Amino acid sequence: MFKKILVPFDGSDPAEHALSVAADLAKSQDATLHVAFVPEPETTALAVGAGAVEIPVNTEELERHTKEVVARAQEAAAARGCDVDPDVLNGRPADAILAHADKLGADLIVVGRRGMGTLTGLLMGSLSHKLIGVAKVPVMAVG
Repeated sequence: MFKKILVPFDGSDPAEHALSVAADLAKSQDATLHVAFVPEPETTALAVGAGAVEIPVNTEELERHTKEVVARAQEAAAARGCDVDPDVLNGRPADAILAHADKLGADLIVVGRRGMGTLTGLLMGSLSHKLIGVAKVPVMAVG
């Protein structure tokens, strides 16, 4: 039924759960498991008088965090008997994941939920809500 499964992974507990579910599903369906991480650099700006000064992103910290998340994804997949080489994507997470799913020809996206209520998730806009609303393929949100 599914041949290419994509899991967005950010190192959070919901993402680990999604990866576990996706790995089990990939094994049962004899599907290929793909994992993607979209780093979100934190930007900071300080108000100075009438203007703002943006503090540059610490690229060393971002690279260290990216390596940690990729290693965690590989360990979590290996614990379920799957080998993955996570892809590191750039851009806005939902857009990057959707473009990557198209590029891969993924036929399922498995994403973790933050566990927010529907109204809060709608107002704040979670990745799972965005993917469910726009993806061309089925999206399985696991909690």
